[in-house]
Amino acid sequence: MKVLLIGSGGRESAIAYKIKQSKLLSELKVYPGNGGFPKEEIVPKNTFDLKNKESVQKFVKQEKFEFVVIGPEEPLVDGITDWMDEISIPCFGPSKFCANLEGSKDFAKKLMKDFQVPTANYETFSDYNNAIKYLQNKKLPIVIKADGLAAGKGVTVALTEKEAINALDSIFIEKKFGSSGNQVVIEEFMEGEEASIFAICDGNDFLVLPAAQDHKRAHDGDKGPNTGGMGAYAPAPILNDKILEKVKQKIFRPMLNGLKKMGYPYKGLLYAGLMINNNEPKVVEFNARFGDPETQAIMLLLEDDLLQIMLESANGKFTTDKLNFKKGFSTIVVLAAEGYPGEYYKGIEINLDNPKNSNTIIFHAGTQILKDKILSNGGRILGITSFAESLKQSVDLSYEYLKNNQVKNTYYRKDIAGRAL
Repeated sequence: MKVLLIGSGGRESAIAYKIKQSKLLSELKVYPGNGGFPKEEIVPKNTFDLKNKESVQKFVKQEKFEFVVIGPEEPLVDGITDWMDEISIPCFGPSKFCANLEGSKDFAKKLMKDFQVPTANYETFSDYNNAIKYLQNKKLPIVIKADGLAAGKGVTVALTEKEAINALDSIFIEKKFGSSGNQVVIEEFMEGEEASIFAICDGNDFLVLPAAQDHKRAHDGDKGPNTGGMGAYAPAPILNDKILEKVKQKIFRPMLNGLKKMGYPYKGLLYAGLMINNNEPKVVEFNARFGDPETQAIMLLLEDDLLQIMLESANGKFTTDKLNFKKGFSTIVVLAAEGYPGEYYKGIEINLDNPKNSNTIIFHAGTQILKDKILSNGGRILGITSFAESLKQSVDLSYEYLKNNQVKNTYYRKDIAGRAL
């Protein structure tokens, strides 16, 4: 099959790594890609307009792609899967309606309430003054979320009333998130430990991937601002078999059944960000695509043919009821530009040795090729990902590589997977 992969991050690098192992693949192209992809795989910039339906459809037909795989959330929320459906091209990712589970926090919360999926109590506001009034009667900490897409930066866990008001100011008054901040979801703070779990869905059924634990904060000890993710490991021990069964029966099953009943079967990847307290999982958020950086860790564990599973998902019929994974653990440590997630260094030259150990893979994220040099052009530059029999060994492999390959004007967390070790 000739496959088009949409996206440019570490997640897409990991998806491509796995897709290339498939016997079904004849040719892979990626748009817009990054500095880790061979030049011949990258579709040149401005070849088509990802925001324009006719432009995307014309390009896919012209180039005779037989399957399209979507990495990031924005094209899904724009409706790219529906556009592909119109020209009879299978596409991995949910419909525009279903992608709204990530596109609107309010939409997701309403559906969770309707389908009795456990989550935090909440209220939605489109008026600043009403939101302020509501805050005054609520106990702290409290969680403030911009309703729409905000590149992972629209959530504030406010420990004081002042922090909560500042968060509302930045959303409603400063319009920091544009139209994504026309509404705000305010929800109770949930205690517990976070975990991410992904399910690949075919509209009726779902196949669960190993639970991963992401590290959102910029600095060691979970200090500093929230980022897109500074590292992850899988499988996360916090999600034992008993809790996993609850996640399947109380979260994924009712969501899939409810959406199907509404006439919108969920196909593609459904990501549940969970809070686990006293062995009870509750949903923090749903995403409509693979998480980054958790995907990098999970792809090193998956033994099955990812392209085949994605195709079956898009076509609405799995031929298996269980995925196979390597016995062991995988850890990703993100190498980020100094200053990220604020103003950060750009144009850092990346000139690294290939890993000596075949169980360590370097996934490119914020990189580009300029005049045959690989330069950084994003906050999260690389994901150093390692597989080993034990979690400690997989962590040590990634850190060993980073220790021996230092890059100026970059940093990384030194405590990835620390809680589980």
